[in-house]
Amino acid sequence: MRRFVYLIAACLIAAQGPLSSGAAEPNSGVEFRTVEIYLDPKGKPLAAYQLDWTITSHDAKIVGIEGGEDAAFQEPPYYDPQAIQHERVVVAAFKVASERNLPKHRTRVATIHLQTKVGASCRYKFERAEAATSNGGRISIEASIQERNGP
Repeated sequence: MRRFVYLIAACLIAAQGPLSSGAAEPNSGVEFRTVEIYLDPKGKPLAAYQLDWTITSHDAKIVGIEGGEDAAFQEPPYYDPQAIQHERVVVAAFKVASERNLPKHRTRVATIHLQTKVGASCRYKFERAEAATSNGGRISIEASIQERNGP
């Protein structure tokens, strides 16, 4: 999956102009970042979620989305491709599984890959974060992000 994300990033860079090695040159003014999205279902089994997340500083482009760390959400979430073109991520995922096989603690559900200007100070905001258990009941969750250096 990471190869696919990197391939998309390379295609986006190539569309903006030639680069010598397929990666950003030191003076190109471009760098890549990753933002990890975490959900904490506070002890309840997390079976489904939907997030609406925005880059509020408008100084980055979304170049890829990958899944999370728990086996229940390792596949990339479903997403709105038109929203991505406007620095917005609308993602959703669900897992049909026994409650014992679903995360009940803080877990990374997605990783967003960004292309930014070198040194940009990006800001992000959750517009909405909702979740449900395996029986379809809504649960209260805490959504958070963590920016990670490098792809």
